[in-house]
Amino acid sequence: MAFYGVGLDVAVKKLNFEFRMALKKKGGIGIRSLATLFRQMDANKNKKLDVVEFEAALNGAGLFPKKVEVQALMTYYDLDGDGNITYEEFLRGVREPLNERREKIIQKVYELIDRDKSGKINIADIEKIYSVDKSKDFIEGKKTKKEILEEFLNNFEGAKGNKDGVITKEEFFDYYTDISMSIPNDDYFIGVIESAWMISECEDTASYETQLSGLTAEVVGKLKSIAQPLDEKMIVKLFREINKSKTGYITVEELANMISRLGISAERKLLTGIFKKFDMNLSGTIEFEEFVSFLTGKPIKKQLQLDHDIP
Repeated sequence: MAFYGVGLDVAVKKLNFEFRMALKKKGGIGIRSLATLFRQMDANKNKKLDVVEFEAALNGAGLFPKKVEVQALMTYYDLDGDGNITYEEFLRGVREPLNERREKIIQKVYELIDRDKSGKINIADIEKIYSVDKSKDFIEGKKTKKEILEEFLNNFEGAKGNKDGVITKEEFFDYYTDISMSIPNDDYFIGVIESAWMISECEDTASYETQLSGLTAEVVGKLKSIAQPLDEKMIVKLFREINKSKTGYITVEELANMISRLGISAERKLLTGIFKKFDMNLSGTIEFEEFVSFLTGKPIKKQLQLDHDIP
């Protein structure tokens, strides 16, 4: 039995739902594995598959539609009538869109990374918020910082990814849409994102500001206590101790690591908030002058030189 018109629309929606439910059981990796299979089958990289390739990829992902159902999908997603399926459109049909709450926090994460609003994320964007210092491969000298950052970025590559170290907004959202499929509870999903990216869903609430103010005071108090006397040499030493990567600026990961070493218990969702207190010019990093100014309470100026010769 062939499907046409309204019947085709109904049949495809039904199949998409069945595929979605089957892939959900495999977690977010299910649909991403399917996307990978599609990409591997796409020998000429034109984002299309013929019926044999398409069915083989579905089977490889554990999906076994009937021949007539495969044909219905081919007809529906053959956008230009050349007999091939446009698999990116198929994946969009199978994905369960992010609901409004989930979409908002992923948008917040994206804006945190894409500070120059270019619509793309590259190594220059990610190195400000992702530290490689704890990577075993980096510590043992097996991989360079650049290689590790490229691998991190490549995790977000979707069906049309080319492993070029550049992530588009669409790829970023597709990644979290896939992850979202395996997490039915909104609060749990939000908690995962808050912890992973050290942001809060509720940054504009009084409760958040109260928590942040208390944490900020505790962190600054402990930093000052270990930098006594609070003079040039001690501030330089303290900055260098936090800036393990020796870049000349502190990332949010480095600040988080220091807070942990200070023995301060802090929810990860508060860490970007305290970071912003230091990052007065909103560059995405804590520069040396900003660090000095926040600790001393003096206006930002070239107060000290980071390359100060410490005996």
